[in-house]
Amino acid sequence: MLIDATRTTRKYGLGWLFISQTLSSLHPEILQQLRIFFFGFGLALGQEFQSLRQLVGSSGTALDLYQLFRDPHSAFDTRSRQYSFMTIGPVSPLSFSGSPLFLNAFNTVEAFLAANNLQVQPPPRR
Repeated sequence: MLIDATRTTRKYGLGWLFISQTLSSLHPEILQQLRIFFFGFGLALGQEFQSLRQLVGSSGTALDLYQLFRDPHSAFDTRSRQYSFMTIGPVSPLSFSGSPLFLNAFNTVEAFLAANNLQVQPPPRR
């Protein structure tokens, strides 16, 4: 049912979001319908890495960089965790070249605000 739904709704401009811990748990027909991919830590070994290689292509440098992702749970505390992602598809400014984009997500609101030169605004008084 999901395979048919992804095929049917794509032509109407509707998108789907699939989240999974493994690539093998998603049907290949569904993967073919997706345009944007975000890959986090955990697909660097075995069959999952081979599936990732097929989706990204055999670009050795991109896959080498992906394999350098650290497990977020290996940090000493929650504030020092690093959440790294590799993206492919039109979300990336490099999508015309087919090159993946790599990014680290902020793990605290304070870190996001500091990196963007913003300050926490107090809630309005009523």
